[in-house]
Amino acid sequence: MHTFARSAASAALAIALATGTLLVSTTLVAPAFAQPTPQAANLTQPQLESLVSSIALYPDSLLSQMLMASTYPLEVAEASNWLRNNAHLTGTALQEALKPQTWDNSVKSLVTFPDALNLMGNQLGWTQKLGDAYLAQPKDLMRAVQALRAKAKQAGNLSSNSQVTVSSDPQANIIIVPSNPQIVYVPTYNPMMVYGAWPWAAYPPYPMYNPGWGLMSFGVGMAVGAALWSTPHWGAGSITINNNNFNNFNNRFNSVANQRSNFVGDANTWAHNPAHRDGVPYNNAALSNRFGGNNLSDMDRNNLARQQGAVNNWKNNATPEERQRADQARQNAQNEFQRNAGSGDRFGGADRNSGGDRSFGGGDRSFGGGDRFGGGGGRGGFGGGHFGGGFRR
Repeated sequence: MHTFARSAASAALAIALATGTLLVSTTLVAPAFAQPTPQAANLTQPQLESLVSSIALYPDSLLSQMLMASTYPLEVAEASNWLRNNAHLTGTALQEALKPQTWDNSVKSLVTFPDALNLMGNQLGWTQKLGDAYLAQPKDLMRAVQALRAKAKQAGNLSSNSQVTVSSDPQANIIIVPSNPQIVYVPTYNPMMVYGAWPWAAYPPYPMYNPGWGLMSFGVGMAVGAALWSTPHWGAGSITINNNNFNNFNNRFNSVANQRSNFVGDANTWAHNPAHRDGVPYNNAALSNRFGGNNLSDMDRNNLARQQGAVNNWKNNATPEERQRADQARQNAQNEFQRNAGSGDRFGGADRNSGGDRSFGGGDRSFGGGDRFGGGGGRGGFGGGHFGGGFRR
């Protein structure tokens, strides 16, 4: 981190301490989200098949919710870390603990399926690419899934068993559903084996699977409950929402405020909500033009709501001495900011920054590089999250 970025990080941290805007968390995460490319470039069929090779054989309902959730990679990171910190929770305790979390319901529902959520949380670069590919090329991506299912079936490695039922719809799309509608098994398999000879030498399966895996096997079955409420509309490339199941999940796993923000109503086709993108950049110009403006403004409002509880808690519990130190820190931060800020709009450089998109020294909304993180930590805190490197408090 260069001198200005380092001093800006210090200023930002001091301002955060002074104003009480630190997010309260014990979560540790350092996602490396890709920066947007200068121009839109759709992925080819081989590239899409590589991207979805490890999940194409998942049950339809789980796959569709993973596609939705992948468009909110930062919330996936948060949920994955939250799950690791709360792995002891089950049943009603888990349901109550999830209620105040403000993640999109597609993300929140994956807590019920730890293997799927951890796969996404451990491979955030892939998760972001998957989400952007689905937003940009929904029909193409679903065609890639169907092409891989056909390859697996032709190779004799995809058929009905006690965990899944495999069938075809009138349009010859291969459908995979749980054999027991109330129990979902998440499969594991080696894409280099289950599809037969891999046809795309230049685009091998995305390296996110365990090479030691063989043909398809299944872990422990997970009770569905209210957690699954969507299915792919293969021909259209869209995702169909079962409103009754969705709103049942919404009522059970969200606080009253979150229920309102996540309510589906009469809509039965999923639509991406940029408010839950939380500032993670879209990977091409077309997506940025489509969602970017809403992304930034909605993100600010969303973050404000998330942080308000922490702000109020700090104000209510701070001692006079802490308030005095905060006032002094604020003044010092402002002085340092003024000394380091050069020319340009707000942050001493091009477009609201000093060398990057809405950032101090490069990176999307970060201090010194990296997407909202700058070198470690998750979503804000002492040298981490929004402020450079380390942990959130």
